[in-house]
Parts: sequence; C-alpha cells; structure tokens
Amino acid sequence: MEQTPTVADRARRDRLGFLSGLFMALGASLGFASARAGILGGLLPIDLIFVRFMVAGAIMLPVVLRFGVIGFAGIGWKRSLVLTAVGGAPFAILQTSGYGFAPLAHGAVIAPATVTIISTIGAALFLRERLGRNHLSGATIVLGGIVLIGWDGLHAASGPQAWLGDLLFFASSVLWACFTLLLRHWRVPALRATAVVIVLSCLLTTPAYLLWVGLPHVRALPVGAMIFQGLVQGGLQGAFTMVAYSQAVALLGVSRAVLFPAIVPALSVLVGIPIVGEFPGLLQIAGLGLVTLGLLTTVGALHYLLRPFGR
Repeated sequence: MEQTPTVADRARRDRLGFLSGLFMALGASLGFASARAGILGGLLPIDLIFVRFMVAGAIMLPVVLRFGVIGFAGIGWKRSLVLTAVGGAPFAILQTSGYGFAPLAHGAVIAPATVTIISTIGAALFLRERLGRNHLSGATIVLGGIVLIGWDGLHAASGPQAWLGDLLFFASSVLWACFTLLLRHWRVPALRATAVVIVLSCLLTTPAYLLWVGLPHVRALPVGAMIFQGLVQGGLQGAFTMVAYSQAVALLGVSRAVLFPAIVPALSVLVGIPIVGEFPGLLQIAGLGLVTLGLLTTVGALHYLLRPFGR
C-alpha cells in the first residue's frame, strides 16, 4: 500500500525541485550567453546544434545502453519519438534559427512568455493541476518582467523578416510546452527521457548536418571554440540541464516548474556581462527584479523570506 507523503516529504521534494529548476535556469543561461559569443565569433547556428547533440549524445548514450536500446530505455518507441519531436532536435533547430531573422530581444520575450502561458493553461486543463493564487500572481509578475527585459529590442528596428523569426520562436516554444506537459502526464523518469531524446536527436542531426555543410566546412571550424561550445552547449545545457528540468517538472508539477525557463532571459542578461560584454539597461534590470520576484512568489519562497518580518 502506497504511503501518503508527509509534510516533510513534500517540503523535501519542493527543495529538490527548486534546486533542479535553478540549476536548469543557470545552465541554460550560460549556454545562451556562450552561443551568442560563438555566433559573434563566426560560428553558424547549425554548428552549435551539431556540437550540442554530438557531445550530449556521447554523454547520454551509456544511459540508453544501460536501460535498454530496444525498449528505448524502458520508455517505449512511441513515447520516445513524440518526446524527441517536441523537445529534441526540432525544438532546438526552430529556436536557434529564429535568431537568424529576429533580434535576440524578440526571443527573450516570445519564447518564455509562450511557454509559461501555454504550459500553465495546459496544466490546469489537461493535467488537472490546481492553480493557486501564488501560481497565477507569480506567473503574471514574471510575464511583466519578461516584457521589460525585451522592451527596447521589441521597439528597435528589426528588419523586414523579423516576423519569420518571431514565428520560429513561437513554434519552438509551443513544442517545449508540449514536452513539459507530456513529461508530467506520462511521468517518465527524468534521466531516461533526457537520454533517449538526446541520443535520437544526435542520430537525426549529425548526418543531416554533415550532408548540408560538407566536410570542408567541418575541417575549417576553430577547434578551440568548438570544444568550448561542446562542453557548454552539449555537456552543460544539452545534457545536465535537460535532466534537471525534467526532474523539476516531476517534483514541482508543470505550473511551478515552467517558471524556471522563464527566468533564463533574466539570468542571461547577467551572465552575458562577463561573457559577451553586454551591459543591461535600467528596464532590463527592473525586468530582472520582477522576474525574480515572480519566481519566488510562484514557488512559495517569498512567504518564508518575509515571515521573519511578520507577526
């Protein structure tokens, strides 16, 4: 007979989920900043996708081998293919390609806002997750902070094809929201799901990339820059942050875990200072503060921080 979780058990799960979400957000922010630095240094978006899944695939292949290749690590081929379609290579390609048409600020606003809204609504309608006052107020605050972070970029001249980049950002965010909801609905183990998605994405992107760019292009790539991007994009962001995010979804539920991807633009602003040399403006700093406040409100941490000042 399954025991009912105690208050201490739920608090422990919340702490682990909160730490997993923070690790995911920090890792993704580092990956985002390093990708911007790589593109500014002459690398193509498809180079980053190639090295991301090559390194992440090498890291996660032993996991798939350990839990069984034939059964797709116990997840099953149907669910594995669906998860890969919404959270693997197609998502990464759409998101990265968007920056070829639209400014970075557009992605910083459209992507997390879309994921937050769709995932929160989906969690309430399809997963029957109860959305409390903290969830709704925190999500509203986060969305307001996201808009402030990208306000200047949204109003700046963005070129005649910016709408195409915006559509790519929106499409990639819809896929990621579906990935989030399916992880929770199917309750698949975080490590196995991540391993299967990454290995299948590697098998999909590697031959396509080599056929598209050719071996001369690969030989001309700067070795040092590709190694660095491989460690950050593939190891940190591609493998470990994916596991951390899947774990956060399992422990916190969709409606709370989905706020962690929403803070990635805010953290990227800070991380980008030493890596890219871009300093945030006053609106971005205000947006960073709002996003942080919204996250603390959503996960309930604000209550504990303010309790010493209460009665």
